Amino acid sequence: MKIGIKLSVLVLLALVTACKQSFVDVENPTAIATSAYPEKISDLEQLLTGAYATQHAAGTFGRAMGPYSTYLWDHTTDLSWQGSPNWIQMAQNNALPSDNFLLQVWPDLWRGVQRCNTLLAGIEKVNPNASEADKASIALIKGQALFLRAWYYFYLTTFWGESFIVDGQGGDKMGVPIQENVANDLSKTQVSRSTVRQCWDFIINDLKQAETLLKGKKWTAAADRHKVDEWGVRGFLGKAYVFTQDWNNAKTSLASVIGESGKSLVSFEIYKTMFNGQNEFNSESLFELNLNVDMSFAGATDLSMGSMMGTLISPSYAGANGTPIASAWSNVFPHAKNITRFGFNEGHYFKPGTTSPNISNVDQSYITKSITARKNQTVDPRLWVACLQPYVDSMVVAGTKRPISHFLDVNELDMEAWSFRKYINLNGTELEINRANGSNILWLRLADIYLLYAETLARTGDNAGALEYINKVKRRAYSLPVDKPSAVDYKTLTAATMASDDVLKNDPLKYERWAEFFGEFNWWFDVCRWKIGDKEAAYYEKIRGGPIQWNATDYAQPIPVSEMTSNVNMRQNPGY
Repeated sequence: MKIGIKLSVLVLLALVTACKQSFVDVENPTAIATSAYPEKISDLEQLLTGAYATQHAAGTFGRAMGPYSTYLWDHTTDLSWQGSPNWIQMAQNNALPSDNFLLQVWPDLWRGVQRCNTLLAGIEKVNPNASEADKASIALIKGQALFLRAWYYFYLTTFWGESFIVDGQGGDKMGVPIQENVANDLSKTQVSRSTVRQCWDFIINDLKQAETLLKGKKWTAAADRHKVDEWGVRGFLGKAYVFTQDWNNAKTSLASVIGESGKSLVSFEIYKTMFNGQNEFNSESLFELNLNVDMSFAGATDLSMGSMMGTLISPSYAGANGTPIASAWSNVFPHAKNITRFGFNEGHYFKPGTTSPNISNVDQSYITKSITARKNQTVDPRLWVACLQPYVDSMVVAGTKRPISHFLDVNELDMEAWSFRKYINLNGTELEINRANGSNILWLRLADIYLLYAETLARTGDNAGALEYINKVKRRAYSLPVDKPSAVDYKTLTAATMASDDVLKNDPLKYERWAEFFGEFNWWFDVCRWKIGDKEAAYYEKIRGGPIQWNATDYAQPIPVSEMTSNVNMRQNPGY
């Protein structure tokens, strides 16, 4: 967006002077007169819709979050498509200020900030003349606007802030500019970077205000299910406290969500389908992005109710002649070392000596062993929630069930080349799977709160309590009662996990966060705040485009070159 010209001001409050008698500016028929808009609650709700919609624009969860960002940096993915040097470099932890994909993320996050600021300014205009009943409704709108502004700043700060706050250090490093007001001319966009601490304080302050404004509110109408409530705000606030290592406040916020929200972990049967357009807004969900199949717009725009993300992560399947067919672009697939991390060691699906990826060349003993491992739970069951196994799992294409196949563009037949399962519509038409995915994004859920709470308890001396909340999450993964001790429980905070690598093999907290949220856009932030980027890079070693090249400055992404040239007060992150 350039915090400047491309801030994407909604133009609703920042246009030329308008005729007081008209809703539309007669000098510019395409503009809305600022003197007459907004003036009532329905106008504010309209602005609120835009603030929510930006969460699934192209630079956010319409496409870029994950496949164009965190999935690359934390090596959730390997790359099928080799046609973009930018993409390869990002997956090597070697992003550049000119990167085309970051140039999508940056402007849409700032567009979200600006839309929230526009709404907040509109509230100040409407509120003085509102009735007492209307003021109560306006307070709820304001609470949501503050939550959403914190949401956009969360990504701006975690992507581009120079550092996380670790053991009291890093707060004085460069964060991002703080924009609290509508930027209605270029001079208002020439803002210097605040510190990391100031950015987190800004996020936390917005969330605390939102918590107060939304206290006691439950959205019951179907049309309002996407709106954040008190518990979504409080859960996000607890997460922000954990990310800034404010353990006492984190414990208070997270404990209240666990004990007072009425939320509970869903069963494994519900869990394994809730990322595929089913079981939406369930008892585990604290805040989710509501997406629907929208054939009017092919995703990747805030005009669409769907998401284009499925286009990039879509599976490959075996066609009628047994050869792989990409169900869409199918640009990425889970990095092979992720399959191993879940504890899968059943070999490879093709017979030795295979020269072509055809279903006729599949080793049937591999199929048998894989099915047995899944049934006996000798592999973490979450592997098959997160991923689709070639020649074992299937998807529906044009009404016909097709086996998942080896990835089409992957020439190395000895690679695992599984497919993603989360956020794929397995039962829709091919077009719906690829271009207008309607699977809701579960952005914050109770399992996250449990594991953040476990981390908080461990950091405040309650190892037994921490272990219990880690085990609650693990028990659900094995279809066991959440609150009863079980045979799969970890006995200590250093017990062996399914992973065999040095990063996760004896760290149940880290492993459970990795396994539980695989493919949910969380792991990169854990890598950053735990400062394990170098260890992760050593584990994954390489992607198909080349070796991973880790530097200490890679936790922060480069400020896009367009922003550097448009904002004279912007400073670049070190290392770029």
